[in-house]
Amino acid sequence: MANATAVQKRVLKALQNQAADSQKLLTIQRASGIEPTQDGTRNFHARATVHTELAAAALAGGVPAEWVDQARERGTKAIRWNTNLFLRRAAPIDRDALVDNLRADIDRLARFTGIHAAYTHGTGRHDDTTATVDQTLTTLWRRSAQIGVLLGIDTDQARQHWPHQQWMKQASASAAGQTQAQLTQHWHAIANTDMTSYTAQSIALAAAGITPNPTIAPPEPIAVLHALSERDVGVGGLFSDAPGAHIGAAVEATRSQSAHTDYDADITAPVFSDPEINYPGIDP
Repeated sequence: MANATAVQKRVLKALQNQAADSQKLLTIQRASGIEPTQDGTRNFHARATVHTELAAAALAGGVPAEWVDQARERGTKAIRWNTNLFLRRAAPIDRDALVDNLRADIDRLARFTGIHAAYTHGTGRHDDTTATVDQTLTTLWRRSAQIGVLLGIDTDQARQHWPHQQWMKQASASAAGQTQAQLTQHWHAIANTDMTSYTAQSIALAAAGITPNPTIAPPEPIAVLHALSERDVGVGGLFSDAPGAHIGAAVEATRSQSAHTDYDADITAPVFSDPEINYPGIDP
């Protein structure tokens, strides 16, 4: 199949089958001659949102636009995925640009993590807003890790682009020299960051079988924060450049704790009315 990777096939399969399922629902609804219920309308819009966000994630992960369009078009014709379908000739992907986009998100994740660690350490605050920031960091990490898988990032490339020690130093620099008032301002900005699209993309990617691979991902922020609380070390100590023991300990902790690739209970995937066509299978 035209050089598509296994993970690309999973996403293309999901896109095509989602479109086919939605087309089936639409055909049944139109044939009934009955106005759709509010629940039915919400169900259809939820499907459309998942489909759109999965397509956006596919493009961010290097799936050629020609293949994404083809899968969606076939689905709207009620053609479900099968491995015998050909893929169109696709233009070359600017992979370097896509990796740069991913690295920008990972840099943003480091900045958010450093500010969050410094702010919560300084205030001792743990409330609903803190949980919102935790969820923002988790979503940004998961989506970044999933896009890395889709892009085919290997461990050598991950060490080149976002080595763990350098990532921790970036996190430290984001909070260095800031007053508590400045940290508070930045922290609330993080809390108000709209992660709706990234959350939907991450959930849709997971449903298609694209899960984070911690070996190519940056340190998991929540594991870093957990390591901080477990060791009762101040944020300055955790991010200290010398002697660096706390950085190493925290990074090692993230490697042992970063098995958090399943979704927490408070991350809710869309629930559709027909469980038989909720999500497609993931086998290529």
